[in-house]
Amino acid sequence: MTKQTVFSFSLVLIFLFRCTKTIAQTPDILKILDKPGEFTVYIRLLKSTGMSDQLNGEVQKSTSGYTVFAPNDKAFSDLRSGTINSLTDLQKVQLIQFHILATGVTLSNFQTLSNPVPTQAGGVGKGEFPLNVTSSGKQVQLATGVVKATLGKTLYSDDNLIVYQVDKVLLPLDIFSGYEPTVSAPAESPPVATKVNESSAVSLILNGMWLYIGIAVNIAAFSL
Repeated sequence: MTKQTVFSFSLVLIFLFRCTKTIAQTPDILKILDKPGEFTVYIRLLKSTGMSDQLNGEVQKSTSGYTVFAPNDKAFSDLRSGTINSLTDLQKVQLIQFHILATGVTLSNFQTLSNPVPTQAGGVGKGEFPLNVTSSGKQVQLATGVVKATLGKTLYSDDNLIVYQVDKVLLPLDIFSGYEPTVSAPAESPPVATKVNESSAVSLILNGMWLYIGIAVNIAAFSL
């Protein structure tokens, strides 16, 4: 075996090693969300819109990373009945893209973002699906013009992808301008006992007694 053959073989091994390492390190959004077991609706939307494959492919090529806001199943159950099913296929894609930023944003870097923040669904102009972000310490809120969601725990984080849980589905204003969130029925107040004034009660009793005496006297007089 010549030196040139050995050198070429070594290059092939290095190339294969790097490819294997890259594939092993590439995050998969579906596996990340499947692990906690509480993102079944979001996973179903990612699959049906084809956004899971698209996101995984873009993450591999990205140099700036991606940020995903993932609503859990409770967030979807809080929506009015039929909210998601009433959307067109395009609107479902836009809804998923609205939950994605084309840059990796760590928890401490949210305060550096300038509003409005562009999402994968569009830019920052009217009708382009931007978000407004407010940050105070470790608390981060996302406002869409329809709902305000609070950032929850970090589900995954590396140089390529950061995934956060959010407590509400991010509803873009350009799709849900007429949407009214469900309102919980107010709890019934316990019955309040009527407070009786003591002097009024005494007066009522005395008046009743005098009335009774008056009736009795009249009856006696009539009998005579």
